[in-house]
Amino acid sequence: MHNRRPLSWHILLTTVVLVAFPVSPLAGPAQAADQSLVLEALQALQTNYVDPVDTVKMLNAAVTGLRQQLSAAGVVADVADIPRFVTITGAKRQFVERFTTAATAAAGQLTTTQLAYAAIRGMTGSFDDSHTGFLTPQQNEERRQRQHGQAGFTGVGIVLLPKDGRFFVWTAIPGGPAEAAGVREFDRIMKINDISTGGMTVDQVSGMIRGPDGTAVTLTLARASLTEPFAITITRAPIVVPAIFKSELLEGGVGYLRLYQFVDRTGADVRSAVASLLAQGMRALVLDLRGNSGGFLAELDRVLNTLLPSGLRVYTQMRPGGKVDVIRTTRQPLLPESMPIVVLVDEGSASAAELLAAAIKENHRGTLVGAKTAGAVEASVLYDLSDGSALSVTAFRLSTGLGVRLEHAGVEPDVFATLTAADLEVGLDRQFGTAILLARQVTAHPVR
Repeated sequence: MHNRRPLSWHILLTTVVLVAFPVSPLAGPAQAADQSLVLEALQALQTNYVDPVDTVKMLNAAVTGLRQQLSAAGVVADVADIPRFVTITGAKRQFVERFTTAATAAAGQLTTTQLAYAAIRGMTGSFDDSHTGFLTPQQNEERRQRQHGQAGFTGVGIVLLPKDGRFFVWTAIPGGPAEAAGVREFDRIMKINDISTGGMTVDQVSGMIRGPDGTAVTLTLARASLTEPFAITITRAPIVVPAIFKSELLEGGVGYLRLYQFVDRTGADVRSAVASLLAQGMRALVLDLRGNSGGFLAELDRVLNTLLPSGLRVYTQMRPGGKVDVIRTTRQPLLPESMPIVVLVDEGSASAAELLAAAIKENHRGTLVGAKTAGAVEASVLYDLSDGSALSVTAFRLSTGLGVRLEHAGVEPDVFATLTAADLEVGLDRQFGTAILLARQVTAHPVR
C-alpha cells in the first residue's frame, strides 16, 4: 500500500479482467532499455527498500532472470553467477559483461529491453514481498490513470473470475460497454471470437478481450437462466474503473456497498454512499471487499473514519530503524456505532482491503464472511524508471492495530463460505447470500 502513491502495485487481477496485463494501453511506445536500466532499478531498491539490500545478491538475481529469459527463448549462453565476495563496483562491472554476453547471444531473438525487464523481474522477485515488483511502461501508465479515476486501458469492462479452468463474469464494470450490452454477473465466457476459452490462462483470456478503442469483440456466453449459450458483440472503449461498483438498499433495511478499490476520492465516495443508505433507512451494512486489491493509504484512513468510532487502533506502521506508529481513527463515524456490519472477503481481498477487514474484526465492530484474504499487506512507493517503467518498492511494514502481521498470512473470516464453479454455473453467490442472511438476522433480533 502506498502513501499518496498506489497501494497494491498490480491488479493482476487474481480475479480481474479489466483485463490482466495491459494489451492495448493508452500510452505511447516506450523507450528501449538495456543494462543501464537494471542498474537504475538496483539503485532504486537500495535507496527505498525497507531493509538493507545486498548488491551482489540482487545482481545475481538479475542474472538468474537473464538465464530464465534466454532459456525460454531457446538461446544458449554462458551467463554464470557473479562471485559472492566481490566489490560492489566489481559486481556491477561483471553484471554488465554478463548482460552483454546475453544480448549478443540473443541478437535477433530477444531485445535488450526484454532482457533488461527479465533481469529486473529477477531482482524484485527475489524479495518474496507482495509489494515489491516491476511494472512495464504500459502497466505503469494504466496504474497511474486508474488511480486518478481515468481510463487506463481499452476493453469491454469485465471483472473476470476464473474457477477450475472456467471463466465467469464476476461483474460488468459500471458504465462500461459490457454492462450496456447486457452482460451479467456469473455469465460464463465460452468463446472469444469463436475461439474456445478451454485451456486458456487468465492472461490469454484478458488479452483477447482487450483491444483498440472502437473495435469489436464477440463473446459467447452461457447463462444459468438460459438453456443454450448465446453470442454478444461488444465494441471496445476506454474503461474507467470506479471505486464503488454498487450501493443499494436491499429488503429488510440491509445496505449493500461493493467497494472495489482505494483510489482518489474513495473516502468521499464511501461517505456519500453511506449517507445515502442511511437516509433510505439502512439498518445494517454489508460491505463487499471481494477482489479489492488496495489503493491509497490516505483513502483507507478516510473510509476507516467513516465506519469506525474515534480513537480505535486500526493499523500499525513499522518504519526503517524500528520506529513504530500506531494509527487510530480520529473523528466521529458517519455510521452509527450500534449499526451491524457484515464484511465480505475472499482470496482477492488484499492490502488496504485486508487492513480494513482486520480493523473491523479486531475492534469487534462486525462479522467477516467468505474466504481468507490474500496476505499481501505492505506499504510501498512507486519509483518511475527512465524508460517509463516503474518499480513498486516496500518502504515500510504494516500490521493490524493489535500488531498482527498479515503479509503471507491474511485475515481469517469469522464465517467461512465458499464460492465454487458449480455455484457460478447456476448463478448462486453463496458468500453474498450468507452475508445478507446474517445481516437480516441481526436486524430482526437487535441486541438490547
